[in-house]
Amino acid sequence: MTDAIVADLVEKELGTALSQRIRSLRRGQRLSLDALAARTGLSKGTVVAIEQGKANPSIGSLCRLAVAFSISVTDLLGSPLDEASDVPIVRAEPKVLWQTERGSQARLEASTSGQTMFEIWSWKIMPDDAYTSAPHSTGTLELIAVKSGALQLTVGEQSMLLQAGEAARIVADQPHGYAPSGEQPVTFSMAVLERAQTLSLL
Repeated sequence: MTDAIVADLVEKELGTALSQRIRSLRRGQRLSLDALAARTGLSKGTVVAIEQGKANPSIGSLCRLAVAFSISVTDLLGSPLDEASDVPIVRAEPKVLWQTERGSQARLEASTSGQTMFEIWSWKIMPDDAYTSAPHSTGTLELIAVKSGALQLTVGEQSMLLQAGEAARIVADQPHGYAPSGEQPVTFSMAVLERAQTLSLL
């Protein structure tokens, strides 16, 4: 299972809506395809394929696109933008962005908009499943807290085993992955901090 796979929920429910949204945002900000590719650190071919609905973006690519537009992943996926920034409480709408036939799942619980994007995720990975991610934007941080089971966490060439009740901080601007250790599923929460100004350019 690789980062090139996005949950069936995204593909089935959004369809071409995501590509249309990206095209609308790009044109609204008067960005060329080259400029958007530079902002995200994605190749122009990848941006074109996503905008034309010919490719399903990975979670990492969705994050890069959202940061490039200064919105949240939730906003990018079609939830209405919150123009009233002074409202003290705004209800979040969780979305499943990755799942497998075995029952593994990554759920985006809530996120913020703007130049600095903060997200909260809930993960469950079943035995014999794993999730690998391409690098996020430069300087992206993830905070991971294991709720149950044991998590084999890999970042670049380093690996660490986390038991239930343990936590770690990783710099996610290099290849990284998560997998259960043993015969039990692992569940963990994740907070992600990503800043637009640190996006790498091609």
